[in-house]
Amino acid sequence: MMKDQAWKLRDLIPDTEIYPRLEKNFHAKRLAITSGKGGVGKSVIALNFALLLAKHDYRTLLIDGDINLSKLPIMTDTAPRYDFVDLKRGKKMLQEIIYEYQPGCSILPTGSGALELINHRDEFQQHFQNQFQQLNDKFDYMLIDSASGISSIVFSELASSDEVIVVATPEPTSIADAYAVIKIMSYYYPQIPLHLLLNLVESADEAVETYKKFNLITQKFLHRQVNYLGFLSRDENVLASIKKQQPLALTNESLFVEQLNKVMHRWLESFHQDFQSVNELRN
Repeated sequence: MMKDQAWKLRDLIPDTEIYPRLEKNFHAKRLAITSGKGGVGKSVIALNFALLLAKHDYRTLLIDGDINLSKLPIMTDTAPRYDFVDLKRGKKMLQEIIYEYQPGCSILPTGSGALELINHRDEFQQHFQNQFQQLNDKFDYMLIDSASGISSIVFSELASSDEVIVVATPEPTSIADAYAVIKIMSYYYPQIPLHLLLNLVESADEAVETYKKFNLITQKFLHRQVNYLGFLSRDENVLASIKKQQPLALTNESLFVEQLNKVMHRWLESFHQDFQSVNELRN
């Protein structure tokens, strides 16, 4: 059978959403944070974003979307008693493996390198979906720290979300991978709003110019406007916090937290307005 150019793209599209939508309105707003490639700071951003939402009195659930290489327990210096393996084996219910990391911020751990889940993903996914619906009205926001890369697992998470933030750096390979994510989302899930967040930039001007070039490409080839949420500068405090296993949002004393707090507010405000101009986002 001849395979056309879209064959590989269709192969990435999951049959079902991993976090199912309910027939009635789901109370919690679901935001996925993804990147297209690893090493761009996606998980650091997702963790601190969740903590900042909790500081603003929003009940927040951070979902560790990477079953293969779970990072959140390492980044938070926590050791969850239970994870997805206990859920699959029927030892625990989904609500029982969720734990409160900080006031208002809970984490849903997945585990790491669990072959039992990887080899029986479809069976586990169905079991997980049935219980996920019971979380309705328990949280205001659910943040999904998606798995890295481009795979059917990633898109099953993105398809489950109300909105998606794509994290990229000005590096050409990161931009190319971010474009690939947006291309697939635009083709198969055009109804889901997409936002671009630039990380590890040297200046506001570099971030704005990178976005403008990126947006020109998406408009020309995908006929899509991607919202610009802003940028995060290089901050040595981020690396130090990772080594200490203490997220910067807990201390609130860094350029990173200051800028991410602005990004969070812009995202909250984006429910009511469009970001057609990037001039106001240079600061």
